[in-house]
Formats: sequence, C-alpha cells, structure tokens
Amino acid sequence: MSKRDYRAQRTCLGCGAREEQARLIRLVVGAQGDLKIDRSAEARGGYLHVARACWQAFLRRKSLHRAFRAEVSKDAKEELIRELMKRYGE
Repeated sequence: MSKRDYRAQRTCLGCGAREEQARLIRLVVGAQGDLKIDRSAEARGGYLHVARACWQAFLRRKSLHRAFRAEVSKDAKEELIRELMKRYGE
C-alpha cells in the first residue's frame, strides 16, 4: 500500500474492532472529567463506532485510563451516551 492509499486506523472503545478513523466518533475528556464529542481537539482522545451496541459496551468498560490517561466516571459515560443518541438517533 502506498502512502497515498493509507487510511489511519483506530480502535473502537466499545467493541475493540479496528476501523478507519474517519468512520468513528472521536471523544475527548474535558477539564471537569466530562466526555465530549470533538474531532478537532488536540487533547488525548478515544473513538467509538456509530452503533448502539458499541455504546453499551463502552458503558460497561471499567477502565478507560489507557485511552484517555484519566479515569472517566460512569455518570460522564452515561451523559455521553445520551448526547450520542440525540446526535445520531441510534
């Protein structure tokens, strides 16, 4: 594969499958420990598929420290899922 054909790959925090970065939702941890959907932030981030099954798996995960280098509360994850449902209607 030439550099021209290269597509960045990221791992979904819900299901663990690898996917092209452009097909995933990018998440970052805000200053108060909340999760935000933000494709352009220069902060440490993680990715999720646009699928309810991945969102539910993401909620069940106990530690996301490796992805965000910060602990994320269950309340912050639940608030993010509500925001995803509003935006993506899944």
